[in-house]
Amino acid sequence: MTDQGEEVLLHLPKAVAMADGDGLQLEDGRWLKVQAAAERVVEVRHRDAGQLARLAWHLGNRHLPTQIGDAVLRIRPDHVIEAMLEGFGASLTTVRAPFQPEGGAYRSHPEHHHVHSDGSVHRHEE
Repeated sequence: MTDQGEEVLLHLPKAVAMADGDGLQLEDGRWLKVQAAAERVVEVRHRDAGQLARLAWHLGNRHLPTQIGDAVLRIRPDHVIEAMLEGFGASLTTVRAPFQPEGGAYRSHPEHHHVHSDGSVHRHEE
C-alpha cells in the first residue's frame, strides 16, 4: 500500500530483501521508495561509549539482530536480554520505530536494491 492509498502487488520470481530507502520501479516507470514500518523495539543507551561497545559485543555474541546507531543500539524486545543489559548499566527505552539490524559478517558491502516489477534486480554498492 502506498502512502497515497494505491495497492501494489509485487510478484517476483524469488524473494529479494529490501531495506528502508530502497527503490521499486513499476512497469509504468514510476518509482516507489521502500519505507520500513515502525515496530516495537528497545533502544539501548549507555553514558560511556566504551561500555556501549561492550553491550554491542554481548548482543552479537548472542547472535541477536541489532541495529547500531549514533550512541544507541536497537533490539527486539526480550525480557531476559533486557535484564542482562540493565545489569551492565544500560538505560532502556521501548519505542515504535523502523528496525534495520546490521547485515552481519556475510554481507560484504552495503548496497541498494532497485527491484523492477518484472523481477529484475539492480544492485548498487555504496
